[in-house]
Formats: sequence, C-alpha cells, structure tokens
Amino acid sequence: MTTFLYLQRFADGESAVMPFDVLLSILARHGKPGRGAHDTEITFANGLAAGATLIGGRTGGALCVGFERPRFDAPLRALVWECMRELGCVAFDDALEMVYAPLHGATSLSPAFISACANGVRRVDSVQQLWPDLLETRLPEVVPPGLSYANGLQLFDEGNVTSKEVTIDLAIRPEACNSATLRVLRNLTARVDAVMAANPGYQPFYRFVHDDSAQLFLASAQLGPLAHSATMDSPGPGLSTHRPGFASAREVHAGAQAEQARLVAFVHDKYQLALDGSGASITALSALLDKLHAWYVLERARQPAGSAFSSPTVASWALRAGYYLGCVLASQVGGQWGAVTRGERRLAVVRTHRGRICHPHLQVLDHIINGAHDSVARWYAQLAVSDASACARADDIASRIPNLCALLPASGDDALPLAAQLARGQLDYSVASLRHLDAWLALLRQQGAAIPAHERERVIDAAGAYLGEVVRCNTPDRGQWQWMNYDDMVRAYPAFARQRPRARGFMAFLDSVEHTTYPLATVSTLLADARAESLHDYARKLLPQAADDRAGPLEPGQIEEWAADATMALALDQVRNAIMKWRRYAKPEEYPAMCADNPGWMGNDSLAEIYRRQHLLLEKGMVVWASLVQANNALFAEGPHDMPALLAYSLERHFEARPQALHRIAQELVSYKGKEMPPALQHIGQFLASEQQRAQDLALPHMLTRRRVMVSSFLAIRKHIPDDVMKGAWFPLLTHPDTLCLMIAPHKFWPPELVNAWKSGAML
Repeated sequence: MTTFLYLQRFADGESAVMPFDVLLSILARHGKPGRGAHDTEITFANGLAAGATLIGGRTGGALCVGFERPRFDAPLRALVWECMRELGCVAFDDALEMVYAPLHGATSLSPAFISACANGVRRVDSVQQLWPDLLETRLPEVVPPGLSYANGLQLFDEGNVTSKEVTIDLAIRPEACNSATLRVLRNLTARVDAVMAANPGYQPFYRFVHDDSAQLFLASAQLGPLAHSATMDSPGPGLSTHRPGFASAREVHAGAQAEQARLVAFVHDKYQLALDGSGASITALSALLDKLHAWYVLERARQPAGSAFSSPTVASWALRAGYYLGCVLASQVGGQWGAVTRGERRLAVVRTHRGRICHPHLQVLDHIINGAHDSVARWYAQLAVSDASACARADDIASRIPNLCALLPASGDDALPLAAQLARGQLDYSVASLRHLDAWLALLRQQGAAIPAHERERVIDAAGAYLGEVVRCNTPDRGQWQWMNYDDMVRAYPAFARQRPRARGFMAFLDSVEHTTYPLATVSTLLADARAESLHDYARKLLPQAADDRAGPLEPGQIEEWAADATMALALDQVRNAIMKWRRYAKPEEYPAMCADNPGWMGNDSLAEIYRRQHLLLEKGMVVWASLVQANNALFAEGPHDMPALLAYSLERHFEARPQALHRIAQELVSYKGKEMPPALQHIGQFLASEQQRAQDLALPHMLTRRRVMVSSFLAIRKHIPDDVMKGAWFPLLTHPDTLCLMIAPHKFWPPELVNAWKSGAML
C-alpha cells in the first residue's frame, strides 16, 4: 500500500497556509529540494521517505507537504515534530489511522475529519508521542517493485513484467481529501507519467480503497496533460475495499499478563499500593501517572530549549502500565488483546466486544506527557459506559480464549479429565494437531456420565477455544475471524436469539463478515455423538488450503519405505518426453516466448538470475519432482508478481514415483518454523524464519532421510504454472549442474491429468 503522510495546518476545518520559507528550510535540513514537474519536490538520501511534495509557494504560502512511503523512524519523527512545533500543523496519514495534533493551540479540524479518524486525534506535546519505538513493533521491510526514469526510481505496489502492468494502491479516505492533498496525488500521477515515457509499453493502474476518494480525485484540478493513459480502479459506487484489521493474538495476551504482573509487584514494593485488577484500581493508577507527569515536566524543563526530549523512564511506564490498563479493560469492560498493522508498524491493542480498537499504551504515554488532559481514569470511565460487554464477567469466554487454550496442556489442579491421555506436546495449532484432540475427545466420550457436568463444560470451553484458534491462525488473514460472545451478539442483533439457544456451545463463537461458525458447539456435539463431524474435518472445511495436514512426526525410514505411485512416475516421464520432443523441433525464437521477462525491480536479489538462465534450463535442464516448503501467501491467489519461495527436491530416482515423500519432508521442515530447531536443521532454520534470505542447495540431514534431498530458494514464475496460481504441493522442476537456478517446468509440457489434478487441488 502506498502510504502518504501529510503535514497540514487547518482553520475552521479548512486547509490554512503555512510560511513557505520556514517549512522549506526545515525540509531542506533533511533532504534536497528541487523543482518537480509542477510543485517543489524533496528527495531524501537517508531513506526517510521515497520523496515528498510541497504544495504552495513563497507568494501564497505552503498548503501541505506529503511524504510518499514514509519510513516511520527517528529521522522522520524529528522532522515532523519540528514542523508541528514551529508551524502548528497536524500530521496525519492518508488512511487517517494515525492523526497527531499539537496539544497547545487550536487545530480547527472539521467534525467529519475527526469522526473519520480510526483511533481518534491524539494531542501531542512531545516528539516521544510520535509512533514511539518501544510501543510499536517494526515489521520486516519489503522492497516494492520499481521502474527507473530520469529523476530516479518510482516505486509501485505491484508489477507484472509479462503484462507490463504496474499498480499503486491508494488508501486515502475521502475525509482526508482536500485541494492540497489531492494535488499531492496529482503530482504522483505526473511522476508516473514520466516513468511511462522512460519505460515504453507499461500501463499504470491506480487502485483506490475508497470509491468516494477516487471520485474526488477525478474531480480535482488537473496539473497538466498526461502523455500516457492510466486506469483508475475503485470498489464500486460508495463502497470501500476490505483491509486487514484487528487480529487477536495469544502471544500479545501472554505478554500483557506477564507485564501486568511485573507492574503490580513493582508498585506494591515501591509505593505499597495494591493494584488488584479491578476497574477501581485505574483511579489509583491514574494518581501515580499524575505524579509521573509532574516529574516529567520538571525533567523536561532541565533540557535545552527546543530539544526533542525523550524519556526512557516514561517509555518504560507506558509499556507496563499500558499492559495493566489494557488487561483491566479486557477483563472488566470486555475485550481481547491483539494487534493492528499501521503502515510498517504493528501495535498491541485491545478490541472491546463492541468493536472499538483501544490503545492503552498510548493512553498512558499521553497521560504522563500531557497530564490530566489525557487522564487514564477518565478514559477508562468513559469506556466502562460506552463499551461495556452485555454478558456477565464470568460468562465472558471471548476475552479468555488464550487462557482456555492453556488448559489443554495444564497439569495439577488445573488439569482436565484424562489429561495424561492427551498428546499435549503435539498441540502446535496446526490442522494436523486436531487429530490428537479428536482421539482424546473419543476417550472422554467413552466415559459418559462419569465426567461431571462442570468438568465437561471446561473441556468444551478449552477444546472449543483451541479449535477456533486453529481455524483463525491458519486463515491467511487472521483478522477475518473475531471471537464473539452470545450476549453481545444478541444485543447487536436481537434476532440471533431466535436462531441459536443460549447454550454452552454457543456462548462464544467465531464471527466474520460473511460467516459465523461455532467451534465450542462442534466439540459439545462430538462429545455426545461418535458419528458427529470430527474437529479435523470441521477445520478442513473452513480451511480448504490448509497445508499442515500431517499424521505426526516423521518416523525413521518413513521416506525410504514410502510406497511408489505409478501415476506420478508416469506423469514425470510424460513431462520429460514432452520437453525432449519440443527441444528437437523448437525454433530459436520459441525459447524467448517460453521465458518470462525480467521485471527489473528485483534489484540485486540473487533469484533474479533465473531470468538469465531460463534458456539454459529449457534447452538442457533435467526434470525431477520438487515440493513446496513455503511461499508468500500472495502466490496462492491470482496476482501480477512472480514470487520467491522455498522448495525441497532430489535427483535420486527413488523420488520419481514418490513426490508425496518430498511433500512429507517439506511438511516436517515447516513444522519447526517458529520453534527451536534441532542442531542438525539449524542451517535451514534461518531460511524458514526469514523469507528475505536465499537458500541454495542445502542438504537435508540424515535425521529426516538417508536419501540426498536439497532445500533451495527459487522464483515461482506465474506463467509457468497452471492458472498462474500455486495450487499444488509438488510439481515438475527443471535443474542443471551449470546453475543453482531452479525453475518449475512450464505447464505447457504437463500431461492433462497432471494439470487437472493441480487445478482441482488434488495435489495439495
């Protein structure tokens, strides 16, 4: 997504002028100003942003500055804070997910603008409040595709060298559209037009998240004629495209509880104050933060005038007290810990059961820096009224999902019935792990009435929570599903009470825009009836693309003893024969037609070498089976990009009739991802953890197979795959000893049976 960060001053809800020379001098200290096609453009050598456009001039003043693809780190923080302090401007991103206004001085934002801000307008009085590092996690940087032209490199969100299409995604909300911000986008289109002139044949696309924004852009004043046509895409009249939002996260919940405990112990030891997790305790916490604010004001006064003071003590308090505040909010008002993504950063947040996204860490930070103006006590009291859950605290299963999942491996007094019979070490939230849960539930079902009703309810809650988390965590967009309580659903949709009874199996469930599904009810039914759908089958129906469907740990000798599949052996021979026949009769010009073109935006990535070595592989490469280990999720859906991925392959004849054995090895490797790797696999583990690193012919250790199997990175070229989408777990591969490059054999050479198996999902 092409993010823009805008700096703009407002008066009576409208854009107001800023001193042009003052703003330009600030920008010049961080970048190099120059004259663009229409307005002043600033380039940055330090990666602060892809560039910036300054709207306005010395005569009429500056109206706005827009940073394209800003990097939310310390240099940008210093620049933005200086502009806010000197010019009284507001800083906001195009999606209005982060909006900062000066604490002192009127900002005069319009009511429509304020109401559209997803997280409200934060009034800031310190540079430390702008995207604080300790409270936000930076995501791995992904280098977007780009095309060169006379003024440098223009970045895009998607690029397809085959069709020569490049796309820019624009998330700007209609409330953020005004003559100045839209002029920033008009400058963008002028730059892209220049790029098209330097790269003949390419077609630009602008894809708007909000249709109203697209209409406002089209109605805005043009800066001049464009030499090349462009296509504007939008979701339809008055509509907006769905974007990933909040996703509950067990790891955030666990971290919050740990930090909450540390704060409680610290406050008790230092201040002899008991924070008991109740709503009333927030008043005591607020009094502590008042004292910290007073200390902060004194500490800040000792700093040189105009310095960008940032206090480590304040950051530490914001972290721990923020977790405490969020835990009280989740348990007493009703909500779940999780995360949202904002640009390149990930924030831990609480989502109330009424759907509000709350930022407790930032609220604590603002209280310490701004004082009583942003009191956490007042903030919590307002939420306790506006967002209180409709269900009794004891019935709030949705807020306790991580704790319920933790009951499955629990021991001692917390142990569930027949806990010793449950393969607790296999509960890794994979789809395959549900087979172990099914076996355990079968044992419980045999016990019948011997299990007390209250213990049966604990089993339903714990196993249902785990089942729901398996579904949620194996869905590409984890935010697609949200946990919901029965009573909260009935309050929002009274008709729901006529559709489902208020029974244990329906007290909490997973809800999405399109579907509602009931994992607790599924467990309850299976406990009562052996003929009921298994948990494994239930998950597979909801997750047709689930790849982690394995029967348990890889056993010694399993790969060596794998049964041959004559159908797969025949298919591989047919691919080989088709390629050999084509080689005998192919004309020289047919080779380029079979090859994919280098898009030019992969830069120094070693995988770009494949575009030079395709001819060699097509002319002389040998055909073997390979299995996918992992790939970017985008490869499993239609899209313009060729995508990097990781595969396992072998030159041994043993695998010619056993590609499924390679797939089994790939599953075993993926099962270690995110876990501590055995020493023998550590040379491969780093490539599983980071998709940016490129593995090249790494041999598997004998702990997995005595056969010689290699793991290697490759580029999945879409034009070589049926339907341009990765729909199979294994595929024919071209390899040659003169290159480390690997290439999927073009599907032109596949027999029809293999193509059909791929398209139908039979090779998953």
